[in-house]
Amino acid sequence: MKLKTLTTCLLSIGSMAFAQVQMTDGPALDNDKNNKMNRMLGGDDNSYYCYRIRSKGKGTSFYVEKYDKKTLKPLFSKEINLGEENNTKIEDVEYSAGNVFIFRRQYDKKADKMTLFFQTVSSAGIVSEQLKEILTVSSDHYEFVDFDIYPNAAQTKFAIKAAHKANKTDTYKTDLILMDATSQKKVWTKTVDQNLHSGGSWGAGFAASLFGFDLTKIDSYGYIGLHLDKNDNIYYCVTELAKSSTEKEKKYKLKVYSLSAADQKPKQLDLGFDDDYYVRDIEFSKTNDNELVIGGFLKDVVERKGRDLVKVGIFSFKINTTSNTVAAKTVKFFDDKLLKDLESNPSRSRYFKYKLDYIIPVGDAVYYVGEQYSEQYYQNSNSSGFGGMAFGAGGFGMNNGYYAYEYMDVIVAKLNAKGEFEWIKNSPLRQNDRVNGAAHVFKQYIAVATSKNLYILNDDHPKNIERYEKADFEPKDLKNVSGIHGSNFVCNTMSLLDGKITKRTVLMKNDDYCFAPIQERNPQFMPPSDTEIFAPGSNNEIYIYTEDKGQDRFSKIKFE
Repeated sequence: MKLKTLTTCLLSIGSMAFAQVQMTDGPALDNDKNNKMNRMLGGDDNSYYCYRIRSKGKGTSFYVEKYDKKTLKPLFSKEINLGEENNTKIEDVEYSAGNVFIFRRQYDKKADKMTLFFQTVSSAGIVSEQLKEILTVSSDHYEFVDFDIYPNAAQTKFAIKAAHKANKTDTYKTDLILMDATSQKKVWTKTVDQNLHSGGSWGAGFAASLFGFDLTKIDSYGYIGLHLDKNDNIYYCVTELAKSSTEKEKKYKLKVYSLSAADQKPKQLDLGFDDDYYVRDIEFSKTNDNELVIGGFLKDVVERKGRDLVKVGIFSFKINTTSNTVAAKTVKFFDDKLLKDLESNPSRSRYFKYKLDYIIPVGDAVYYVGEQYSEQYYQNSNSSGFGGMAFGAGGFGMNNGYYAYEYMDVIVAKLNAKGEFEWIKNSPLRQNDRVNGAAHVFKQYIAVATSKNLYILNDDHPKNIERYEKADFEPKDLKNVSGIHGSNFVCNTMSLLDGKITKRTVLMKNDDYCFAPIQERNPQFMPPSDTEIFAPGSNNEIYIYTEDKGQDRFSKIKFE
C-alpha cells in the first residue's frame, strides 16, 4: 500500500496554515469492470462490507463483499441468488450484529400479495439459503406497498416500516415492526392508520412518470423520517396541512409520533413554529434516555409585490420523551452574509432546497450538517406521452426526461450548551449532476468530526484552490465540477469553536483513480439518498472507494 502525507497552504486567516492528513491507498482490486459498487456498509473492528451489482450482459447479479481494514484487500465476494423469478427485488442491504442482511420483496400478482423477506451473509461468508418472512400484505398493485428499514445506532435491531393499501380506493395503513438482529426474530408489530408512504403520494409520482410532469412542482407532504432508539422506541415525523392552508397558499404543521412496546397507539406531539413553515427533511439525535433532538432546515417564500421575500433557516426541537413535551426549541435564519456566500440571491433563492444529513454531538455542543441544492426537471424533446414510459419489476420509471442538480455548499450550524444556534457557516461545494428517470438527491460530501474539528471532504475544481487563498474571494467566482476526472478530492478543516475553515488539503487529484460520490446511476438500483459513501473506522479513520474506468481500490484516511 502507498502512504501519502499531503499538505497544502491557505492564507485565509492571515498566516500560512498547514494541514496534515494521512491517506493510505490500498492495492488495485481484481474486479470485473461491470461489477459496480452500489454502497459501502459498516463492519466490525477488523473489516467492512460492500454491496455490488453487475447489470451488464445476461441478467443482473448481486454481491456482498468483505474487506480487511489493515490491508484493504478483499476477504470474500458472495453472490446473492434471486432465482429466475422477475418478481423479486432487493429492497435494502444493511450490516447489523455481525451479519449483512439482504431485505427482499416479492410480489405475487395472481394472489395480489406482497411479501418482505430477509436472508443473511455471515462474517464467514455463508449465504443463508432460507428466506425468512417478515410480513405479507394484500395489494393489487406493486406501487401500493412501500418498505423502509432503519437500524438503530448500535446496529443491533431494525425498525421496519410497511405502508400499504389493498387497492386504489382503499386508504393507506402502516405496519411498524421491531426486529432483533441477533435472534433474527420480530419483537413486536404495531399498525397505525396513517399513510407513511415514502416520497409522498404515489399517484403524483405515477402521473409525473406517465405524462412527464415536473415532480418538483407537485406538492408533497406526509411522512419525512423515522428513528429507532436504543430502548426500542420508534419516532417518526410527518407534515400535515394546517387548518389555515388554502389552495393559493399552502401551510403545514410538523408533528412527531412515538411508539413503544407498551403503546397501543402512537403518542402525538405538535412541533410548533412561530409561523407555518414547510419542512421536507429532518434528522434525529438521541443523547440520553429521556431526550430526543429533531432538527432540520426550513424555508418560507412570502409572495409580495416587487420582490418575494425568502426566509431560510435551521431549527432544533428538544423533546422530553418521558412527558412527551417540547423541552426547548430554537430557530435561526440565514443572515445576509451567509446568503451571499451561498449565492442565494433573490432571483435564485426560490429554487434552492436544503437537506440535513448529520446531527453530530461533540462535547457539550451539537453540530448540524447539511447541503444546499437546486433540482430542475427537463423533458427530452424527442419523447412524449407513453413513448418515454418504462415498465419493470421495480414499478414504473420514466426515460423521457432527466433531473439536473446543482449542489451548492455544505452548511454547518453549532447548537451550544444553552440550546442556542451560536453560528451557521458554509464550506464551498460546487457540483453539477444529472440523473435520468426519477428524482434522486445524492450526498456529495463526507463529514467527520473529531474533538476539535469537523472535516468536510468533497470533489472541487482545481482553480478554486487558488481562489480560496484570497481572503476577499467572491463565491460567484468559484467554478463548478461537472465531471469527476480533472477535479481534486479535498478536505476542508472547520474549527468546531467558531466555524472557520482553517485548512484546505488536496487529498488527491482525480486523474486516474477518482473519488465519485455517485457510483450506481441505474435508476432501478440507486441506493437511498441517506446512504453513506464511506465506511467508518476507529481512531479518527474512515475508508473510501475510488474508481478508474472499471479499475478500483479503497483508501484509508486518518485525521489529525
